[in-house]
Amino acid sequence: MEMFDSSNFEDFEFTQADLREIALLETSIVQQDEQDSQSYLQSSNSNEEQLCIPKKRRRLIIRSDSESESDSIRNYVTSNITASDRVSKKWSRPRRQQPSIIPFTETSGMSKEISNILKDADPGAFYSLLVPDEIFDIIVEQTNLFALQSSESKNVKPSSRSHAWKPTDRHEIKRFFGLILYMGLVRLPKLNYYWSRDKILGQTFPSTIMSRNRFEIILQYLHFSNNETANKSDRIFKIRPIIDMVNITFQKYYSPKEDICVDESQVPFRGRIVFRQYNKSKRHKYGLKLFKLCTTPGYTCKLSLYSGKNIDTVNTTPTKVVMSLCSQILNKGHTLSTDNWYTSLELAYNLLEHQTHLIGTIRKNRTGLPKSVVEAKLQKGDFIAMENEDGITILKWKDKRDVIMLSTKHSDRMSTITKKGKQVTKPKMILDYNKSKGSVDLSDQMSSYSSPLRKTVKWYRKLGIEILLNIAIVNAWVMFTESRNTKMSIVEFRKSLVEYLTCSSDSQQNESVVTVSRPKRLKHELQTKSGKVRNTRRFCVQCYKDMVKQFGRKQAKNKTKKVNTFCGQCDGEPHLCLSCFNKVHRYV
Repeated sequence: MEMFDSSNFEDFEFTQADLREIALLETSIVQQDEQDSQSYLQSSNSNEEQLCIPKKRRRLIIRSDSESESDSIRNYVTSNITASDRVSKKWSRPRRQQPSIIPFTETSGMSKEISNILKDADPGAFYSLLVPDEIFDIIVEQTNLFALQSSESKNVKPSSRSHAWKPTDRHEIKRFFGLILYMGLVRLPKLNYYWSRDKILGQTFPSTIMSRNRFEIILQYLHFSNNETANKSDRIFKIRPIIDMVNITFQKYYSPKEDICVDESQVPFRGRIVFRQYNKSKRHKYGLKLFKLCTTPGYTCKLSLYSGKNIDTVNTTPTKVVMSLCSQILNKGHTLSTDNWYTSLELAYNLLEHQTHLIGTIRKNRTGLPKSVVEAKLQKGDFIAMENEDGITILKWKDKRDVIMLSTKHSDRMSTITKKGKQVTKPKMILDYNKSKGSVDLSDQMSSYSSPLRKTVKWYRKLGIEILLNIAIVNAWVMFTESRNTKMSIVEFRKSLVEYLTCSSDSQQNESVVTVSRPKRLKHELQTKSGKVRNTRRFCVQCYKDMVKQFGRKQAKNKTKKVNTFCGQCDGEPHLCLSCFNKVHRYV
């Protein structure tokens, strides 16, 4: 390297201080090059894996006179150290002594105070904790507002059903959701069959709660947010209030256990929406993606809806998804289980900084993994493991196929279990992962039993029913079974909630099922006026009106037929002939 020669810069004016700074800079660069070359020679002669020397030379930041030495060091680190530099590349055989095992000391489940209060409570009391009346009040307010906005629209036809809308209230909305929940228990092909009088398909229960027309019009205007004042840049603003409120109640009344799990769940939907996802591993391959944080046995602590790669700033990378979902439970010693889409060394270090363990399967193409483990050829039952100085273990085990695992709290210890009457030896890391990985899958499984979801055009309506009548019900069922220490099937639990929701009224609540009296439909029949015909015969009212419009009043009297028949149910008992009677009452 050529040294600095001041003769080459005769046209420039330099002070002695400037020359000293340039000389110091030149000397530091030379020393840095010598240190890099020596470290490379040492690493190539050692038995450890070779470190990758960066091709680009890092810029040296010169500290100004106004900065302190600590500020200079901090600025140098933040500007020159990337996130990948934290990943250790020094791997060795497992020492079976993890440097820091974080203890879990938090109380899990429901608090003793709430558990004592609800010791003898029915399922409706547990459900009302997670879905309080405030949520139903929001639905009532936004549904009434959306119905008003729709009726004032210019596109509404005069014969539209929206003109018959009457504002709803909290108790009617509860009965409405109770009917939807009932329709999950009793499945019929179409909604109008629930009010049919057919001897095979007809049901008697729905008509005692709400008329068919009222149910359909509430379903048409069901809404969760104000379209006019909402933030339109947020793609999921139509369901955002419900998600935010249930996340608060889910975390408020139930604390997760030590083992937690993050995974995605698919809400089936094939309509036209920009953030609809395709996942071939799910039962319903097309739908809306929900990221869920769950704990055993299937309780959902927090959920987040994916709204697209270009808009969603939180759910963009696996690390951001996990850190966002776990933001409220960090620094408590939890052990998080993830699948190979989320697991990485970067996530492991982020969680260790917040006193949280990570265990999960990992893809072999993740950066920083030891090649000796990833590329190892194993026979069935064999394993190989490497560990770095931070206690992170990468293990590869051959069962039916190769499985690569990462753990921040396990080594390569083996455990023996009994499977189908045989003694089987497996890594302790895999056994612990199998216990906690299925929390999200168990939540989805319990939600699928008697699910009230149906095909719909509105994505937010389907998602709202999924959250309020599937996820919330499964959470309430978990709380109920743990608090009461009893076994109740999820179907029986849903049946109890149908009774709880459909009995909601102003005067009588939570006591018994309130049957809403529905007026009987009037049956119009053509009757004959008693007495002599010459005294009871009159002009047919409908024929006379038609003749007046066509010929005028004078000719109408001569052309209109006279009858002594009338409809006894119509006001004023007007005289009608048979043809007009059929027209007025639309009988064929």
